[in-house]
Amino acid sequence: MIVFCPECGAPGVPLMFGLPVPEAREAAEEGELALGGCVVSADPPNWQCPRRHRWRDADEQAWEERLQSVLEAHGYRESGPLLPDV
Repeated sequence: MIVFCPECGAPGVPLMFGLPVPEAREAAEEGELALGGCVVSADPPNWQCPRRHRWRDADEQAWEERLQSVLEAHGYRESGPLLPDV
C-alpha cells in the first residue's frame, strides 16, 4: 500500500520514533523509512514524504505492516513488541 502526502502528493514512508535498531537506520539511509527522533508527542505523525511533510494517517494497521515489512527486508527479526505503547 502506498500512502501519499496530503500536502504535496508525494509517496510517503513510515515515520518511526524512538531509538532505532540498526536495520531502521539502514532503511532510513536508503529512504525507505524516516526517523522522527526520541521525543514522541501525544498524537504523533506516522508518515513522511521526501519533502519532509509529516502527517498522521488513521490506518494504523497499514503503517505497522509497512514498517514491519521495511525492517524485515533489512534483516530485522522481531523478538518482542516493535514499538512501545504510548
